[in-house]
Amino acid sequence: MNPERKSSAKPSSRGPNLRGLGSLRRRSIANELAISLVLLVFLVEGVLLFLIYNRQADYLFRQLQLKADEYAVNLSETLAVPIWDLDDEQIRRIGEGFVRNDIVTTILIRDPAGKVFYEFSRDTTGKPIGRVVPIIYIGKPIGQVKFTLSMDAYRQDLTWLRNTAILLMAVSIVVIVIATGMVLRVLMRKPLAILRQGMDQVARGDYDYRFDEVHHDELADIARRFSKMAGEIRNRERSLQKEVAERKRAEEKSGESEARARAILDAIPDTMVQFDRDGRFIDLRGDLENLAIPPEQCIGRKIEHVMPGHISRIFRKQLARTFETREVGVFEYNLPIENDIRYYECRLVAVSDDLALGIVIINSQLVTAAVENKRLLDQLQRAQKMEAIGMLAGGVAHDLNNVLSGLVSYPELILMDLPEGSPLQKPILTIQNSGERAANIVQDLLTLARRGVSVAEIVSLNQVVREYLKNPEYETLRSHHPDFQLDTDLADDLLDISGSPVHLAKTVMNLISNAAEATGHAGLIRIETENRYIDTPIKGYDDIEEGDYVVLKVTDNGIGISPEDINRIFEPFYTKKVMGRSGTGLGMAVVWGTVKDHRGYIDIQSAPAQGTAATIYLPSTKEHRMQTRSPETVENLIGDGERILVVDDVKEQREIATGMLTRLGYVVASVSSGEAAVDYVKQNRVDLLVLDMIMDPGIDGLETYRRIIKIHPGLRAVITSGFSESDRVHEARKLGAGLYVKKPYRLETIARAVRDVLKHHEKR
Repeated sequence: MNPERKSSAKPSSRGPNLRGLGSLRRRSIANELAISLVLLVFLVEGVLLFLIYNRQADYLFRQLQLKADEYAVNLSETLAVPIWDLDDEQIRRIGEGFVRNDIVTTILIRDPAGKVFYEFSRDTTGKPIGRVVPIIYIGKPIGQVKFTLSMDAYRQDLTWLRNTAILLMAVSIVVIVIATGMVLRVLMRKPLAILRQGMDQVARGDYDYRFDEVHHDELADIARRFSKMAGEIRNRERSLQKEVAERKRAEEKSGESEARARAILDAIPDTMVQFDRDGRFIDLRGDLENLAIPPEQCIGRKIEHVMPGHISRIFRKQLARTFETREVGVFEYNLPIENDIRYYECRLVAVSDDLALGIVIINSQLVTAAVENKRLLDQLQRAQKMEAIGMLAGGVAHDLNNVLSGLVSYPELILMDLPEGSPLQKPILTIQNSGERAANIVQDLLTLARRGVSVAEIVSLNQVVREYLKNPEYETLRSHHPDFQLDTDLADDLLDISGSPVHLAKTVMNLISNAAEATGHAGLIRIETENRYIDTPIKGYDDIEEGDYVVLKVTDNGIGISPEDINRIFEPFYTKKVMGRSGTGLGMAVVWGTVKDHRGYIDIQSAPAQGTAATIYLPSTKEHRMQTRSPETVENLIGDGERILVVDDVKEQREIATGMLTRLGYVVASVSSGEAAVDYVKQNRVDLLVLDMIMDPGIDGLETYRRIIKIHPGLRAVITSGFSESDRVHEARKLGAGLYVKKPYRLETIARAVRDVLKHHEKR
């Protein structure tokens, strides 16, 4: 039976009834999509969004209540110690920190008597949430804090939630449309599988196949067209078979050649170049991005017409060698391209008597990485060297400060006992001044040891520069170098920094002093300050991180610094000056230590005979400066017979402190260890401790204070140490100790510290 009869026999055998039944079984994809859309909208959207809105509204309100309770507890605990210590500045800072939160509308901090420490309010709409919390310290109410939180954010969240629900409804429509498309794909899977099965049958040569099981109208039309196309293919196949056979034989021959060429090209990840025996470029392909010259300017030309002279000679030599030996030649070269130098490696081999093949690999990233690794390693070695030297200097400085106490403090006591016009007055003053100068050198060692910045005030760098230029030390520098010209360019809007004015002034002094000595006669020194935001880390002598900085730059047109000296410029005692005549060799080391203590960075740019530019980057601060109090005389700092216990492991230091405090009108006792101090306070009344922080052997000052306040809670102390303020000093002050005084100290310094701590204790 022929195909046409076979096709016509099938429908005739089914009859009219079966044909009608087939029409009923056909479905419309559009109708099924509409049904899915209606079900998704009415069964899910309305109820779900309503429940989510109500639940989230209740949750947000509860969170706001919990936040108010949490703020109340935190404020009560945070304000307890400052209010107990009557630290108005700390209370103000805590209050200001709290009101930075936008939801805070009012805050009132006061004591039980109604005295207001801090008050703030801002406008708000609606009724806020309020809390009133007592402030309790050691079981005693010492104040009250009252605050309110705005519900604007809560209402905004509800508005956002409502708008989100509306938006979600709109988005859901889009989602439903997409879901409908996915459903459509699922619903069409079976008819498509039937259609695919029929296509496979046609592909196998059954061009008479009929798609009778396809019932969707849309797909049935496609099936009919495909059947028609299959018939046309059947007719064309016979005419093409002969042509295909002829082309296949031709393609088999050319395919083998193309496969070999394609395999070679695919195996080359870099640039491939071919030369003839005369050094002429035959081909150039592969990674052409890093080539200095485009391929069209190379092919057909000789090496010396394309490459620079010294590079072409290298290629000529290697090319002659590879043709002679047939061995692989490997060599490196570099080319300047667009203000940059690129490094290449070439592997060259002769593949025939007249053809050489070269593979060029770019090594720029490897070379750059090696240079960067060396730079980072140099920085690490410098930091480790400075740290090691700093640890040594710190230990020496601590011991020297204890020794120098006798040279700084004893002369002051002796001078107070000498009659007016005594011939001993001048030599004793000389001893005292020498001790103070030695103490300044020890302070440089502490700065080098990264233990020198003991205060953190809000400072204007412009003010530090101006005050130094009015200082007698600058006048002395001028007298030794009268010919240099000084220019200043200080930014009017310069931000403040947090740091030590004394150490910053010393940094400015060292930089200007070095610049003056480098310029010689008729030199020029320029001092500049500016605000600068670093948005991308800068790599230099120091790697400068992103942030807001106050920049100090001191430049000169002097003799400059060689690269070898720059690498050692911050090493202690490394100097080109005459030691003892123009410095101790600690100047730039002190600058380095001060900058690091201020979490800053320093960069030195210099070259011989081209001057030097020293640039310091110090982090800026948004805090405001405090007003300094007027100085007081020793006569105004006399005590009233209060009992003071001096605790120090150094005998001389105990004697100095005892003599000073006795002269100030206090009743003084002294012990040599922390354990002895604990035993003493168990048997005797003490109003104040003068407590050394570092004592060896035995317990240190922090542990001593911990044990003593367990016996006498609230007993105050003045902390002393040869080091600068450390973490253990801060911990002691948190426990209730008062001020910190660094050794060696003057009579006025210890007098003011003791008076302030006792006075503060009386107010409590």
